[in-house]
Amino acid sequence: MKYIKIKNNKKISLKKFLKENYISMRAYQELLKNGIYLNDKLLFKNVDLVAGDVVKIKIEEENLDYEPIKGNLDVIFENDNILVINKPSGITVNSKNQINLSNFIAYYFHESNIKAKIRLVNRLDMNTSGLMMIAKNKYTHAYYQKQLEENRIIKKYLAFVNGILEINRLFKIKLTYDENTKTYRENKKGKEAITKFKTLECNKKHSIIECDIKTGKTHQIRASLANLGYPIIGDDLYGSEYKMDRFLLHSYHLEFFEFASQETIILENFPYFKPFLMNL
Repeated sequence: MKYIKIKNNKKISLKKFLKENYISMRAYQELLKNGIYLNDKLLFKNVDLVAGDVVKIKIEEENLDYEPIKGNLDVIFENDNILVINKPSGITVNSKNQINLSNFIAYYFHESNIKAKIRLVNRLDMNTSGLMMIAKNKYTHAYYQKQLEENRIIKKYLAFVNGILEINRLFKIKLTYDENTKTYRENKKGKEAITKFKTLECNKKHSIIECDIKTGKTHQIRASLANLGYPIIGDDLYGSEYKMDRFLLHSYHLEFFEFASQETIILENFPYFKPFLMNL
């Protein structure tokens, strides 16, 4: 049996402590029914905690919810609660009726004896590559989903655009989905997408733009750069003149607090786009 260990650092009730760690009321009641370990002593009721107490939550074994299929899985970081991988382009994360990234993750879980469902924390478009987080249990998943909602997970992308784009500012735009073009377009009645764009490198042919997303809207980087007149290279849906089997957008930076330890984790993975850029 596996457990999550969370160390407390202040005077607080067990109920409030678990709530602060994004354990829902329903999950809290289930945990009390089955027992929660406090300093290795099994409890069935709410108690007061003091600094230094260690709460231990039992993780129930689960069956895989995707068919395990062997595939290339580039693992960047892993501990008992989270898996971070470098997603390749050209594959969906969990589309039905086709082989997807979740099938590969299921195979990895099976081979690693991780008895858990596939819980994606963040998602990337089929033709976007880069860092993706997968939670190994429902408590970790709830924690990181809340972190995303509160914009406490820092996610940065690298976008390669054609031409010279000198930018260093927060860009805000309201977007709605256009069924005819299958794209997101600017609309005053749309949902606001906020991105901090910063030029990292420029030459006569292309610019490398760091994209720090402050909201998690679908296609927000792609639609925002297209609105500025600089669609991502290879993104023909948003107006790029270059035809490729992917577009040059990569999730390269993740920064987050680890669920149990609250340790700051900073991960970076840089793309290899030189073969694409050589042909421009």
